[in-house]
Amino acid sequence: MADRSVRERIRDLVLAGDLRPGDRLVERQLAERLGVSRVPVREALRELVHEGLAEERATRGMVVRGVDRADVEALFDVRGALEDLICERIVAHASDADLDRLDAVVDRARDAVRHGTPAEARALNAEFHVVLAELAGPVLAAVMEPVAGRMRWVLTQHEDPAEMYRAHQRIAAQLRRRDLETARHELRLHLLDSRAEVGARLG
Repeated sequence: MADRSVRERIRDLVLAGDLRPGDRLVERQLAERLGVSRVPVREALRELVHEGLAEERATRGMVVRGVDRADVEALFDVRGALEDLICERIVAHASDADLDRLDAVVDRARDAVRHGTPAEARALNAEFHVVLAELAGPVLAAVMEPVAGRMRWVLTQHEDPAEMYRAHQRIAAQLRRRDLETARHELRLHLLDSRAEVGARLG
């Protein structure tokens, strides 16, 4: 497995828009940019292909992969199905301390919105879903990881991070109350809103 920090740093460049769909991912250039050797960069790029953020093209080599409408629909379908199960596991097994982690992410996203840092707010809104999976246990977290990488890119297309954090706040509150059905309902409404927003952005 690649050095996690190298993979995350390249992923962050993609998510921030510094590397855009179609841009070439050249090992030597990335290694120089990150101040590392080419070996962890090569391994990181392989893993980003697995996550769906990069792809190998016959004529251009490794490039940042774009996401089309069919990809978006499939990602939201998969995430919706998995997060139903994640909610069930959290309600049944998560401790109050676990749920404090979720609240902390929501609070940081709220602060980012209030201080006018939408890019940070979007990143924290994506982190909310990562923490959800982690609280459901290592098996679900591992299953969600490749989906989460693609979803993070998709959610950078969402124009209203304030509405996203408010939806997350409602979901976290229902999980805190151990109200499974209402938590699932809030999560489904949130996914429908995000799907519509991102679909509109992608045309």
